[in-house]
Amino acid sequence: PGELSAEATLNWLGAHFLYWWGREAEAVKLFELVTELFPASANAFDSLGEAYLALGRTEDAVRSYEKSLALDPKNENAAAVLKRIKK
Repeated sequence: PGELSAEATLNWLGAHFLYWWGREAEAVKLFELVTELFPASANAFDSLGEAYLALGRTEDAVRSYEKSLALDPKNENAAAVLKRIKK
């Protein structure tokens, strides 16, 4: 109890690279690894989309958010970001 899964731990680390340490390129690499290790994780693809956006890689972000939404049609964040960036 209280322990994070491997996926959650890697996602947490990626978020630190992205938001706290300002190391977007490393965050992308880590989130890409997470999506490879956990290809059914909508959260992993959502996080990868955020990292791509931080690097200005909009097309890659769109693909990641679309994959996240395909895995979890109730992902409101992915839907909202897609709507915003597709304008």
